[in-house]
Amino acid sequence: MKKRKKMKIKKRKQKSLMIKFAFILFLFSFSFCFTLRYFSKTISNEKFLKMLLENGNSHMKTDQKSHFFSDFIMLIADIDFKKPVTLLQLNSIPKEKNESNEEEMDSIPTSNYVKDPYPKNEIKNPIVYLYNSHQSEEYASSNLESYNVTPTVMMASYILREKLNRNNIPTMVEENDVTEFLRTNNWNYSSSYKVTKLLMEDAYSKNKTLEYFIDLHRDSVKKSISSTTIEGKNYAKILFIVGLENSNYRENLNMTESINNKLNDKYPGLSRGIYKKQGKGVNGVYNQDFSPNTILIEIGGPENTIDEVYNTCEAISTVLTEYIQEDQNEE
Repeated sequence: MKKRKKMKIKKRKQKSLMIKFAFILFLFSFSFCFTLRYFSKTISNEKFLKMLLENGNSHMKTDQKSHFFSDFIMLIADIDFKKPVTLLQLNSIPKEKNESNEEEMDSIPTSNYVKDPYPKNEIKNPIVYLYNSHQSEEYASSNLESYNVTPTVMMASYILREKLNRNNIPTMVEENDVTEFLRTNNWNYSSSYKVTKLLMEDAYSKNKTLEYFIDLHRDSVKKSISSTTIEGKNYAKILFIVGLENSNYRENLNMTESINNKLNDKYPGLSRGIYKKQGKGVNGVYNQDFSPNTILIEIGGPENTIDEVYNTCEAISTVLTEYIQEDQNEE
């Protein structure tokens, strides 16, 4: 009888200890999430971009313990560590975007320059040069403003660079601040292409291996025009711009048409086509006179999320890799 009584007491104590442990674990997890979401309210664009890139890497290895921990946190706090945006979501008011034609603006917008998230990674013998004539163009930042995170078209360049480099297409991004360059020289916003032309020339003088020059932009159209879903995955649509005031524009157009055709084959509906521009109120050249392999790509609009842009950059990298490999083999 005494032994049975002792066994019952022992079991009660063990059960009590397990309940206490579970309660302590719950409190710790809740406190951890609360701290993440309410006390760490600022994160740099660079850190956010790094989180996005590294969590999007399918080669990341996680053991079962980390899966259990992240699943538990997600269950009690609506945080998914596979999607960094959920770490930052608060009930913030979405900021409205300026949807005017930026080519007609003379005033210089606020600089949303983004530093390289991997500054120590040296790209040897790059063949692709990515740049943004309008670095300040933003994407949807609802739920991110409180953390000082502003998704921009510059982020798209870094995402595309990482994707192309993983495909063994050596790629670099122009890191100079175009907006600061405009202010220093007292130039208006319409001189942005003038700035990036100088930067392209400088980059090529230092990297003679460069062959392909891609200017990434964000369009100003509404989400109904700038978005699509392909096989259950959301994308920011693409629009190619070709300037007809470049006397050799046909060579640039040939490259653009080839890439556009490949996109249509692999990702039907992702491309909005090729817009040929000339005349009053537009640039008409877009630095495409620099090389026959210079193209301009508009990715999404102001209402697209950085996740949609990320998916589009993956698609672009796949198509560009195929195009460049074929082009290199022909040479």
